[in-house]
Amino acid sequence: MGKVLEVNNLKKKIGKNEIIKDLSFQINEGEIFGFLGPNGSGKTTTIRMLVDLISMDSGSITIFGKDIKSDREEALKSIGAVVENPELYNYLSGYENLMQIARIRGISKIKVDETVKLVGLEGRIKDKMKKYSLGMKQRLGLAAALLSDPKLLILDEPTNGLDPNGIMEFRSILKKLSKEIGMAVFVSSHILGEVQQLCDVVAFIEDGRITSVETMDMVKNSKLYMVDTNISQTNYNILTSIDGIESVKEIDNGYIINLSDRKPSLILKDIILKEIEVNSFTRHTKELEERYLEVIKGGVR
Repeated sequence: MGKVLEVNNLKKKIGKNEIIKDLSFQINEGEIFGFLGPNGSGKTTTIRMLVDLISMDSGSITIFGKDIKSDREEALKSIGAVVENPELYNYLSGYENLMQIARIRGISKIKVDETVKLVGLEGRIKDKMKKYSLGMKQRLGLAAALLSDPKLLILDEPTNGLDPNGIMEFRSILKKLSKEIGMAVFVSSHILGEVQQLCDVVAFIEDGRITSVETMDMVKNSKLYMVDTNISQTNYNILTSIDGIESVKEIDNGYIINLSDRKPSLILKDIILKEIEVNSFTRHTKELEERYLEVIKGGVR
């Protein structure tokens, strides 16, 4: 997998405020990369630097090895972005909007038609944009960003204001782009469930710093198991004494235990031999929300 975007030691002050303190991360081909953090953590400022809407104070951004400062045009050629509200005209139809962009960039009508189909707007593309729902406007903005075949797609809170159906459709388009065409997708969001279902890798950002970068597999594949049993001091003491159980946490219907490398089947055998009545013993998949609360000190705001 080739490296598409590399960000090193990025810093940015706005006035006297240090908004971005020291950011480094990279995105590979075909990867959907989630940028997750509370509002005010520096997500939008980072995006604006990635697309060169504002300049960085120090650090570097390279796209396919092209530096955004010294080789701006070459670097930005590979990017498609939907940042803030796309610059589209309400009095024109969706199609006229796209054709205007296509003419400026020398893009063929065939490519416009393909892109319209990809984002699922064929039925309404000839309607005036002022008749579009928010979800349709989002899709038109996405189509505009995709016209020039970008290798890196940058999206800032892309599902804001979309209904559940719109969110699901948007998600399937992005997955198709990354898996079938190998496009790298950078998604900034504060919606945990959305990032969990969409992204392959997630970077947690708080107060202008990345606190952790993890694959979604790392988030999910923890060695946590749920023991459905009676809650009592005796049971708690027995569980904490068993070899291979590293920690025990009480929940509504029993305990969540964190295992070492010892086989879960052997641990379950010990639990039963010590006469704890087990109703069920299941793998506990950690949700992104739990991980977010561990990584981001301020938690969900």
